[in-house]
Amino acid sequence: MYSKKKFSEQKAEQKTKPKKEFDEKALRHKAIELLARREYSYAELEKKLLVLSEDEVVIHKILDWLIEMELQSDARFTQMFLRSKAISGYGPVRIKLELKQKGINEYLIENSFDELAFDWSEELDRLVLKKVKEQSLDDMKLKNKVMGYLQRRGYTLDQIYSGFNRFRQEV
Repeated sequence: MYSKKKFSEQKAEQKTKPKKEFDEKALRHKAIELLARREYSYAELEKKLLVLSEDEVVIHKILDWLIEMELQSDARFTQMFLRSKAISGYGPVRIKLELKQKGINEYLIENSFDELAFDWSEELDRLVLKKVKEQSLDDMKLKNKVMGYLQRRGYTLDQIYSGFNRFRQEV
């Protein structure tokens, strides 16, 4: 006969089921499969693999092997992430914060920013033009809206005010 269990009871039973433990070979295969799709930082890969197995020694052994085989590189990940976010219109403040959240150390972040020849002011000008369109920045409501948008994108107040000044000079 069909048991009429409550949905919450069924969910609780599902949570208590033991999860499948991956062995070293399966973990190595999973790590390579993940890296085949996109770059991952060391910390991101570690987090993903820890969900699949609780054996940290094996996971770190696999991660070290990936680095040795040059399949995983935090420097390469940082450069690709930085370039991608910069082209997408994000500012340096936000990009640095996101990289820190992904487990990248400060030294590597600063080196990547130094190596990247990117014109932040040009990108900021493009975003200001996109948001303001044919309107005037004399409207405080619009100016505050654009300023909030740019701050959320990761630009500093100095960069924003400089962008506003360049916009006024062009118009």
